[in-house]
Amino acid sequence: MWNVERRLAYTSLWVLALAFGWIEASIVVYLRELYTREMLVHGGAFPGFQVTLVTLPNNLVALEMAREACTIVLLGAAGWLAGRGTVDRAGAFLILFGVWDLAYYGVLKLIASWPESLSTWDILFLIPAPWVAPVWTPMLVATLFIAAGTILFSTPERDRRYRWTDIAALAVSALLIIGAFLVESSAAIDHRVPERFPVWLFLAGVALGSGCFLRVEGRGLRRPSVVHQSG
Repeated sequence: MWNVERRLAYTSLWVLALAFGWIEASIVVYLRELYTREMLVHGGAFPGFQVTLVTLPNNLVALEMAREACTIVLLGAAGWLAGRGTVDRAGAFLILFGVWDLAYYGVLKLIASWPESLSTWDILFLIPAPWVAPVWTPMLVATLFIAAGTILFSTPERDRRYRWTDIAALAVSALLIIGAFLVESSAAIDHRVPERFPVWLFLAGVALGSGCFLRVEGRGLRRPSVVHQSG
């Protein structure tokens, strides 16, 4: 039920994610200033490729990977605390992740004038290898996460039944999207600007995952609600 308490919880998720997005963007700005400024000013190996965390010393790359893992743990823990059951906890996590990611790019644009466009390349993640893609791709995923998370968080009582085929489809969807992000990992490792992004692979994963989610939600809407009476 979308009551006052649920609305306040939903608003709190946004506030937390927006604040965390600002913190995340600030860290990236500090890293750029400390480790990549000289290379960028003098036209180093990454012309136009401004998020270059893979150029950090090995011990700091490991530290950055640990920070990324902690970020996911933090978002997951906050999502768990925000919900009361599996559905709304999953929804809370998706909302947090999506808003955080969009806030991250928004703050970078505000304080560092980056990315220059939606097609600018970015290193998205470092675990287990660099995820490389134009910034419009994580922004699209983040937007879909927010939409799906809002549905789950606002309707936890809906009778959802995920079949094994649904779970398999979602798993394949995730693998296709992550696979698209990993195609140009070697470019980041070799300090090269990526040459191509497999849009077809990425969009196939997005379409499969979105279609599966909508199909499950549609089945839940068509299924009659069970009314429990005390007596």
